[in-house]
Amino acid sequence: MTIDIVNSEVRNFLNRSYTPLDSEMEKLRNIGENDNVPIILRETEELLATLLKLKKPKKILEIGTAIGYSACFFAKYCKDSQVYTIEHDEFAYTAAIRNIKKAGVDDRVHTYFGDGEEQIEKIRDQGINGFDFVFIDASKSSYKRFMESSIEVSSSGAVIVSDNILIHGLTVFEDMDPKGKHRTHRRKMREYIEFITHDKRLSTTLMAVGDGVAVSILR
Repeated sequence: MTIDIVNSEVRNFLNRSYTPLDSEMEKLRNIGENDNVPIILRETEELLATLLKLKKPKKILEIGTAIGYSACFFAKYCKDSQVYTIEHDEFAYTAAIRNIKKAGVDDRVHTYFGDGEEQIEKIRDQGINGFDFVFIDASKSSYKRFMESSIEVSSSGAVIVSDNILIHGLTVFEDMDPKGKHRTHRRKMREYIEFITHDKRLSTTLMAVGDGVAVSILR
């Protein structure tokens, strides 16, 4: 069982103002939503748009490419930016390569296949650092190590966004998992939230947007 963090009627009302960046992004979103591919929710996209507009990042790091929707969004919304995105699932990675090329942003979106932490180390070893915007949307039980690795390659003042921190309510409501199948995910996410809200390197705000979003500023 999952729950809507925001009442579905409220969500539908708010999403009336949503407008895709262009027809290509609209098609890609429709594919994701119709096929239940985990792309960013519409309200999360609008929050990201606001943060990007304020930050105007030049170098964006994403952990969790999925089919490439958010990477394309970052590249299209921030036309002067370079996007480095990491995906560990081979099927999703292949689809992302195709979608990024089709969107016409493959010259500025750099894709990496493998574990987020390992690929960030690879990026760092290539002399690439100074990221000023980071988006974490991958394996929920690995968020803490992804954050630690991201901090190592990010500049002071970087905006680091962690998506899906509520895991459809599982993070908050233990009775949603009566058989304990997702106990580890729940525990690790709660530990992660404790970490990002108390680590002195970060200033973090938790938001009930989409499936829960944490926005951290690297001091």
